[in-house]
Amino acid sequence: MESSIPSLFLGTYQNSSNLSKVIETAFEEGVYGFDTAPSYGTEGILGRCIRNNLSKYQIERNKIWVSDKIDSWQMHATKGEVEKYVKQALNLMQLDYFDILYVHWPQPEYLIKTWETFIRIKERGLVKYIGLCNVHKRHVDTVLSQTGIKPDYIQIERHPLNTCLPEIDYYTQAGIRVQAYSAIGRMDKRLTGSRGLQELGRKYNKSIPQIILRWHLDTKVIPVFMSNKAERIRENANIYDFSLQQCEIEDINSLNINYKLFVESLSNPGI
Repeated sequence: MESSIPSLFLGTYQNSSNLSKVIETAFEEGVYGFDTAPSYGTEGILGRCIRNNLSKYQIERNKIWVSDKIDSWQMHATKGEVEKYVKQALNLMQLDYFDILYVHWPQPEYLIKTWETFIRIKERGLVKYIGLCNVHKRHVDTVLSQTGIKPDYIQIERHPLNTCLPEIDYYTQAGIRVQAYSAIGRMDKRLTGSRGLQELGRKYNKSIPQIILRWHLDTKVIPVFMSNKAERIRENANIYDFSLQQCEIEDINSLNINYKLFVESLSNPGI
């Protein structure tokens, strides 16, 4: 039986220096979701770490979820016919399938062709679910209107300084699950210095990152967090013994200033 998607994912962007220990700690703490991309340079080591820990902890492959991406250069190089890159990544990681495959950036000229390839890849069983990163409602509407197939998942930058409430409401109503990268906003000083978050931390005896990760879960979003420290993995996984009240969620929502760490126009001209 296929397991449900993990409630937490460990990201591997800029996270290769201590990844072996970090992945092992994730397994120890029951963090069974892992996110990578070709541009991260972590596919190979992540694949090795997953194989080693599946064996060490006697965990079946279907208990963990691995998400990978197709980068912009791959879309351009093949004009959207990206299947060979998916197969190369699976071979590199020694996996039979990806749980989620994302279009990393919605390059306008190749988005539809890439999405049509994704649909075929999913039908062939190389991936279980397909999704889009760094998109807006109009991109989802475009792929749906031109292909008839909506994304299973959306991955966007989301944290208390960029809450994305209208988008999340739209995706939820459409039956699309949302993942949040940069989920704790790289601990921007406007978060660490927030009196409201500090008070919640004292109330629940949790750190600010734990409060923010719980906020994601309580708003039905799957956070992707990053750390190269084992103790931070353990801390971030310890968020299941409390829930935020609706008024507290709304207080965190009020921190929104539509602030983004990753400016889309730099990575994806024409978005």
